[in-house]
Amino acid sequence: MERLEWIHEKMRLGFVREGGKLRQDMFQPRELPAPPERRYAAAAVVQAAAAGVPHGVHPGLASGHSLLAEQLVVSEIEPTDSGLRLHYRHEGLKLRFVADMEFIPGAAVIRQTTTVCNDGDRAVVLTHLSSLILQGIGLGGLGDWAMPGRIKVHYGRQAWSGEGQWLCEDADRLGLYRTSPYSLSHAAHWESRGSWSTGRFLPMVVVEDTQTGTVWYAQAETSSHWHIELGNRHEGASAAKGDDSLYLQIDGASEGFGGWTRTLQPQESFTTIPAAIGCCTGGIEDAVRELTIYRRTRLKPRQAWQEEFPAVFNDYMNCLWADPSPDKLLPLIRRAAELGLEVFCIDAGWFAAPGSYWGSSLGDWQPDGTRFGSEGLPGMVRRIRAAGMIPGVWLELEVCGEQAALAAKPDEWFLRRNGSRVGGGERWFMNFTHPEVRLYLHEAIDRLVAMGVGFIKNDYNGCVGCGDDTLGASAADGLIRHARAVYSFLDEARAKHPGLIIEGCASGGMRADYGLLSHVHLVSSSDQEHYAKYPSILGGMLAAVLPEQNGIWAYPYPLLVEHRDRPERLDDADYRQEMADGEQTIFNMVNGLCGNLYLSGRVDKADECNAALIKEAVALYKAERAHIRSSHPIWPLGFRAVADTDNWNSVGLANMQGDRIVLAVWRLDGEEETATLPVRGWAGCTAEVRQIYPAAPDRQAEFGYDSVNGRLRVRLPLRRQARLFELRKPGPTDEQNDSR
Repeated sequence: MERLEWIHEKMRLGFVREGGKLRQDMFQPRELPAPPERRYAAAAVVQAAAAGVPHGVHPGLASGHSLLAEQLVVSEIEPTDSGLRLHYRHEGLKLRFVADMEFIPGAAVIRQTTTVCNDGDRAVVLTHLSSLILQGIGLGGLGDWAMPGRIKVHYGRQAWSGEGQWLCEDADRLGLYRTSPYSLSHAAHWESRGSWSTGRFLPMVVVEDTQTGTVWYAQAETSSHWHIELGNRHEGASAAKGDDSLYLQIDGASEGFGGWTRTLQPQESFTTIPAAIGCCTGGIEDAVRELTIYRRTRLKPRQAWQEEFPAVFNDYMNCLWADPSPDKLLPLIRRAAELGLEVFCIDAGWFAAPGSYWGSSLGDWQPDGTRFGSEGLPGMVRRIRAAGMIPGVWLELEVCGEQAALAAKPDEWFLRRNGSRVGGGERWFMNFTHPEVRLYLHEAIDRLVAMGVGFIKNDYNGCVGCGDDTLGASAADGLIRHARAVYSFLDEARAKHPGLIIEGCASGGMRADYGLLSHVHLVSSSDQEHYAKYPSILGGMLAAVLPEQNGIWAYPYPLLVEHRDRPERLDDADYRQEMADGEQTIFNMVNGLCGNLYLSGRVDKADECNAALIKEAVALYKAERAHIRSSHPIWPLGFRAVADTDNWNSVGLANMQGDRIVLAVWRLDGEEETATLPVRGWAGCTAEVRQIYPAAPDRQAEFGYDSVNGRLRVRLPLRRQARLFELRKPGPTDEQNDSR
């Protein structure tokens, strides 16, 4: 037996080679004892299954025990400029597997895809192929991983208007507990089916070993089906000695978890969705820090605007509610410019006739000739440009309503399943693999750009379900092809219009994956309309989305949905009195300052006091952009549930050097006027602390910093109050020189 090891950013990736087999057994941020006589649980870095071939043990319950994978023989170990490429072959099926591991510079992360090639002379029906699988979680320490409370698993639940809800469970509560001396038949699973890839879970998991102070973390990168599995195997290892371990497997190509099959013809190949995995010492904040570096340096697309991410005003949320008109827009445009906004986006409704429902004819993308009077939409675009802002419009490029002229196109223009178009009513779904569809939608974008539009909010208010059964051997395979076609279309649009800023939205955060986020500049974090519920959501989403790509709504002076037919309420004395102290505006703006500021609300109605608070926050956002785009999130109080309204909440953006934090603090509806916020890693450190928003002396909160314990104590006397602080260790800070 020969032991092989690769080290990247303190991660140790260990293999054993024996009898033509190459199996991975260790994945740790520290060295573990590995004398020749000791064997850890080991497996190939590929899991695969094919029709007509026994799957192996525990079929249908766990994917990480594939018999086909156990039969693989290593044919080449190929170091590459970017990492490591492992070649395996299956002699019986004449299949060749290539696991391409990319070691991310500066981040403790490995990105992997797996490609399978059919070198035989007959077709093979694949029923499973992993993107990655790595073994070795829970090794080391005293005792084994199954000790109660040792392994904790962090994962994020998703819901419409309730995104970013993180939970932490002991492994045994997720079903990972010993029942016999053999590998467990049970595993923990997180998955998504359909094109709302973050509709139920965030596509990431963090596994924490509380005894050794180690975390492993992984994410799937696709807008199609994905599946993350945490399981156990100990073939060839002694569970009694603690030599078995847990594995993490990610796939987007599984019959058991999504209905995927692929018929691989001779000389044909298939490449999986990308996935990423890493490990480091510490806890969930350290895991997210490494993933943040990875997302920023490897996945984030080139920015289209000089300052990377502009301050955006959008006229939908708690504002015009998709009913724009000149008399409503012009005061908003003037006020947005006065407040310092840099983009003004006209949301849904610009294409619909006044008095009609805007959602009935999606897909034609032609301005209505009567909505904006004699100036038309081009006139509104010119007005926005003249005010010094970038004009934007809302689109939903991937759908077509039944009443649209586009609906008359042939069925081949649309995704189909079971002989019919997918969807119906307001939304059939376009087939982006069809060249004429792509041409049609490129022409729609071209028309808008020629008009002067420089920002597109591309929404996606529906899910295609299990996919399209005309594009591949299965509906799930068709969905992968379609998702990749959407990505390439977006890349074509950005290449054709390099100054065009493209936002991805899906009823808020229902498609906030890094398959999509590698091709758009920002994503909407939520459709949540109530400002006091947003801190929980934005805090959770910051674990999955870069701060500078995380579009966070702030809507001071809101016209709530229940009042949208009575806009005169904004002039009522009781409403203006409710807003007079400015605290709701401050709370809203603190929300927006935690990421990519996305402003709405009837700011044209704001009084002098509130307008000044909004303008101050917009100016601060611009001043903090360099910090935001080089920061990573921290959670002094942990993650708070959206329904937890009695406690305080806090989210920080820390620079990579660890000597400056911009810290948001919210008091919600609880009775406690004071909160103590522990700042991890700052105990024993002197710090300069100041409140940076709002800055006025009469708006200053009571606060004090305990340098011995590294804790900030804040008093906010009113419910639903928020403040923004800066914590800085003495000495120069140059974020521009931070290479990470």
